[in-house]
Amino acid sequence: MLKMKLILVLFALSFLHLSAQKTSHEFSIYGGGGFSFFAYSPSLRSASSGGFSGDAGVGFTGFVSPQVGFHVGVGFGTYNIKAKVGTLKTITSGLEQILSNGGLLLFDLHTTLSGYRETQKATFLSIPVMLQFQTKQKQEWIWKRSEMKGFYAMGGVKVNILLKNEYEAQVETLNNLAYYPEADNWSGTQTFAGLGTFDGNSANGNLKLGVHVVFAFEAGMKWRISRNLFLYTGAFFDCGLNDLAKNSRVALTDYTYTQYLTYINTSTDSKYLTLLEFTDRINLMTVGIKLRLAFFKTPERAPCPYRKK
Repeated sequence: MLKMKLILVLFALSFLHLSAQKTSHEFSIYGGGGFSFFAYSPSLRSASSGGFSGDAGVGFTGFVSPQVGFHVGVGFGTYNIKAKVGTLKTITSGLEQILSNGGLLLFDLHTTLSGYRETQKATFLSIPVMLQFQTKQKQEWIWKRSEMKGFYAMGGVKVNILLKNEYEAQVETLNNLAYYPEADNWSGTQTFAGLGTFDGNSANGNLKLGVHVVFAFEAGMKWRISRNLFLYTGAFFDCGLNDLAKNSRVALTDYTYTQYLTYINTSTDSKYLTLLEFTDRINLMTVGIKLRLAFFKTPERAPCPYRKK
């Protein structure tokens, strides 16, 4: 049984070696760019986002057959995305108001944020690891008889290691209303008590660095442009699998309650603002185009046995 397994392994390795010999490995340089946006879950009607992203680098594709290969690379990329949410509403329950006679009155604070905006800018090191499929193309260069184009598709993951990650956040206005359950009454004009409409604030800073894992898919045409060159022209779709800003976001109630305290106690820091947690999950999506110039060594043609020496 051990001998049989050893024979099968040697056969598989020899098959892969022979298959790889039929198709030369490729070294490539690539660049691309596209439109990036955030996908929110659950979705928000008043939310929108958009920006640009781009990357460039070098890669290597090792073929195990004329139609299948493994692609790895390394490069640098960047993105700049702006998001806007029209209105955000939250309720902070069980707050206490001290009465003139020393008693306590419970109330719920209803807060509406208007014009929330955030911007995320990042620079990262990108490491794609992908499986490539392609139609058959002869690598021998015979003008007018060579197949000049073919189809290719790639799928896999990209590991983006963030080198720099900045954010900006802004709230235009904040409106507080107090509801008193015991009296079934509303109040919203006593600005000295933190009720009414107030100007928002803004802040900026750096997010924690980390690793952003992306599912990547790319497809397009592969063109033979010279004896040792292929040009890939394709479209790609990237879907981020984790949200790097998740641990840097604060709950809406944390922000609104802290802001409420600033209106009744001037000693509280009024600049308390960072990215707000207004949805459960945020995924970064990108669609765009990719260009790749691939270099390879043309296989040497076997000498003709009938050619005269």
